[in-house]
Amino acid sequence: MESAFNPSIKQLSFTELEAFLRQQREGGFRARQIWHWLYEKWACDFEEMRNLPAALRQVLQEHFSAFSLKPIDRQKATDGTLKWLCQLSDGLSLETVLIPSGRRNTVCISTQVGCQVRCVFCASGKKGLKRNLLSSEIVDQVLLACRHLQEKVSNVVVMGMGEPLHNLENLLPALELLSSAEAFGLGARSITISTSGIVPGIRSLAELERPWNLAISLHACSDQQRSQIIPDAYRYPIKEILVACQYHRERCKRMPTLEYALLQGFNDSDQDAARLAKIAKRLHAKINLIPCNPGPSKYQAPAIKHCQHFQELLEQAGAKATLRSRRGDSIMAACGQLQERHQE
Repeated sequence: MESAFNPSIKQLSFTELEAFLRQQREGGFRARQIWHWLYEKWACDFEEMRNLPAALRQVLQEHFSAFSLKPIDRQKATDGTLKWLCQLSDGLSLETVLIPSGRRNTVCISTQVGCQVRCVFCASGKKGLKRNLLSSEIVDQVLLACRHLQEKVSNVVVMGMGEPLHNLENLLPALELLSSAEAFGLGARSITISTSGIVPGIRSLAELERPWNLAISLHACSDQQRSQIIPDAYRYPIKEILVACQYHRERCKRMPTLEYALLQGFNDSDQDAARLAKIAKRLHAKINLIPCNPGPSKYQAPAIKHCQHFQELLEQAGAKATLRSRRGDSIMAACGQLQERHQE
């Protein structure tokens, strides 16, 4: 096995890998073989790459790591949801969730260890930000799920630990690899990036004109209301968020989604539904209602009948709304919960 402290080979571009192999006096075709093992066979050890010469496998082991994650806990819920807690080379850990649904398999990946936004109902940011994940650590979460399934996942949602748009430097190359036909080969429209509403990041994504989906964790319909659940430091005014989303829609030709965590007695009134429907129709967005997961705050999810009533009000007002069924409660599948239990 390669050293866990070696840099990941996935930090190399294809051109950089070719250059390394030339230095080793290996033919250019070796780069394509290695690429195939990494992104199509999901190899996590160079010894699996049996069509490479033993000497080359040894050189690769001495210089690189093939896989950056070490699973230290795995929990499976009664609904089939699977959650991994994986250790990184520096001893920190991240969470990854696999959500099966019929023939579709969705993997929810993290982009940071911790989070500096620190929404009050989210366990991920409870202790702040530890560090950004590298692009290889982001990609390896998807490959971990594929290796478990022994098939390619259907969808990737960037909704795990961290604020993705605070780590664009590493997220973008990871998503390019995942959606590249020459690497992992997942359709760009099967990738969704969720953000708490980081306006500069939304605009940066828009200017790339990639057809990745954009989801906004809105959770409230007024700035005053939103200030009670998202601290000031990284909270943008709703008006600025909506303008940035419209810009993203125009440039990327994708309908945004408004993520709305239903918090009992806080944002689940009939008046809240009317305001949310107005925002969604103005933005030509769909709404994803999420009953709040148990977490570190005082907030709880409303009763399921009340959630359904809220959805009906949105639809009556002309908005498109779905009510997400909570998955993985029995294994603490919400962001940061399993990590927190291990730390305790």
